Amino acid sequence: METNIRPGVVIYTGNLERLAKFYEAVTGLPVCYTDDKVTVLASDTFELVIHSLAAEPAVNEPPFVREDSHIKPFFPVASLREARTHAAALGGRLRPQDREWEARGFRACDGVDPDGNVIQFREDTL
Repeated sequence: METNIRPGVVIYTGNLERLAKFYEAVTGLPVCYTDDKVTVLASDTFELVIHSLAAEPAVNEPPFVREDSHIKPFFPVASLREARTHAAALGGRLRPQDREWEARGFRACDGVDPDGNVIQFREDTL
């Protein structure tokens, strides 16, 4: 079965513009659609949907880390160092470089987005 639907992830937020800017800058995914409720960032093979949720609590500074979540999305990046810089400038953060680890041809580092969602970024090492 052929389809135009790409796999993806939906992340709900109380601050659509802020979270969309964060993911656009850190992942390099371009915005392909936006309105007052959603912003969609996409590649040829993946969609990241940032969805406004009115009942979502206000964002804390620094973000309250939601470590009890049962899902952790990961995103490829060209450079963990650049991702760390972009994340910090836009309200999120990656763990320090000494907390990075390697497996199966990539180097990885966990972090949090501006809403406190635990995420991971992976840099190709092949």
